[in-house]
Amino acid sequence: MKKFMVFIYPQGESIFNLSKENQQKHIQKVGAYLGNLKQDNILLDAQPLQPAGTLLIGNKTNLSTDAIGKTDIAGFYMLQSENKETLINVLKQDPRFEDASWKLEIREVLEMM
Repeated sequence: MKKFMVFIYPQGESIFNLSKENQQKHIQKVGAYLGNLKQDNILLDAQPLQPAGTLLIGNKTNLSTDAIGKTDIAGFYMLQSENKETLINVLKQDPRFEDASWKLEIREVLEMM
């Protein structure tokens, strides 16, 4: 099995613009989706991220990504699959796409050990 990092980017309309009721429904749908991925031995990890971070460039530290630009990563999935094509088909079922605009970036993990 190959491992993949999937970076989750919000696009356009925010989930936070939904009503509280619809936000809760969204959370439940995504939770059920992730539960199914876990049960199917596809999901290794999934976490949301804080909207701002720290960027290290050489010896310069403490540069807030908040000041750099709005390419926020909302979170990530660590998944495993036989191949990227199969994974893409699984990800197309993500309920995030039903409630707001999202972009998922898929990168294969190069296992070094």
